[in-house]
Amino acid sequence: MQDRKPERRVLAVVAVLTGFGMAALPTTGMAFLMPWVMQQGAYPASTAAVIQTAHTYGLILGALPMAALAARLGPRRGFLAAVLALTGLVPAAVLPLDLVPLLGLRLAQGIASALLVCAGWSLLRRLFGEGRLGLGLGLREVTVLPALLLLQMSAGFALPRFGSPGILVPTLLLAGPSLILGLLALPREDAPRPRFDGLGAVLSMLCFGLLLTAVPLALIRPLAALLVLNLGLMLLGLWIWQQWRRPAPLLPLDLLARPGLAWPLAAALAGNVALTAADTALLSHLSARDRLLQDSVGVVFLGLAALTAGAGYYAGRSGAPRLARIGMGLAAAGLAALAVGLPDGGAADGWPILAAGLLAFGIGRGLFTVGNVLALLRAAPPERNAAATGLFVLAAGLGTLLGPLYLVPLPALFIPAEMIGTGLWLGLAAGAAMVAALLSRSGAASSVDAAPRAGRLSREPV
Repeated sequence: MQDRKPERRVLAVVAVLTGFGMAALPTTGMAFLMPWVMQQGAYPASTAAVIQTAHTYGLILGALPMAALAARLGPRRGFLAAVLALTGLVPAAVLPLDLVPLLGLRLAQGIASALLVCAGWSLLRRLFGEGRLGLGLGLREVTVLPALLLLQMSAGFALPRFGSPGILVPTLLLAGPSLILGLLALPREDAPRPRFDGLGAVLSMLCFGLLLTAVPLALIRPLAALLVLNLGLMLLGLWIWQQWRRPAPLLPLDLLARPGLAWPLAAALAGNVALTAADTALLSHLSARDRLLQDSVGVVFLGLAALTAGAGYYAGRSGAPRLARIGMGLAAAGLAALAVGLPDGGAADGWPILAAGLLAFGIGRGLFTVGNVLALLRAAPPERNAAATGLFVLAAGLGTLLGPLYLVPLPALFIPAEMIGTGLWLGLAAGAAMVAALLSRSGAASSVDAAPRAGRLSREPV
């Protein structure tokens, strides 16, 4: 009888990559739904940013608990549960909800997205093997492009015809194949799984929630922010004490002690500060240029990110340790060129610099994303993949939240308001990118360095 395992393995890869496309729905999909959501709820215009940011808060709060849950459920069940949860949570945002339930829904979307990443990266590592893990991570970046194209198509056809329920079109087109193929082809696991620490999950969410709440509260009520900060620090100390010497801790202190894993985490934090700041600065600058559509720029960035599939394949085979450093250095150079040499407004003579800067930033961004994650996963044993991914989601989420603070309130403390402009913002983003490049390290030799470099998918049974 003909062996069907290779075909099942390909179907499993398609299921995982299609499921990763769901990650674009709570972010970009919500951006398309925002006009309907704001109109239905009659929310003040100032709440739009809060509604969008709530997803990032959910990612941070759910990073470590969802990593532990993914280890408990196993990658297959964790991934399918995350896809199924997002299938219900994304269309639920179109319901006529009050502001507090809507923010709770956005937090739940972020938590489900954290579970999707933690379980999905474990599946990628198993399906592609160590030799082609970089290729799998690169392909994961590429899958965002068809997901965004589906969202744009629904914005052009389904949303105008059906209104906000039109978001069901891209949701079902992505979730349907992922769930069906995942049930049929994703590899099962019979290995013993660690217990899930429910008390530790509650304490982690409480302490991180209080610490995150103290930051925006400090801008309006400093005394209340100080009280919340102290309460959060006390809960943080209680949580660390509760996690100490537990057999399956949510807080993987042993992984944090590894230099090969700590450096990619630090680079992820600084890198997401730089990328978020750069996106904000570029959005402000490109809005003044009538001949360049912002949606087109986003598609160009994603197209350039497709090159990272080849770069990740090379890094996975050769063990190229400097891919993340080269990528963020290239992004820093592109941002610096835009900050120094690009005239304000829509002058025609600035287009060569604009094109070169955007090209360098787009390619560098993709190289850093793949190279940094590859260094992180290689520094962690395969059985601790979910825990390492949870730490990465936590660091990247914090960097995403700190990006706007780094760009706006921080310069206002030292520079007069009339001197703050897009050029300064791009320069600050370039500086943060250079810090991320310096923090990017190859990672110490890990347990997977001896893995075969062959260009085949993993031969683990499915």
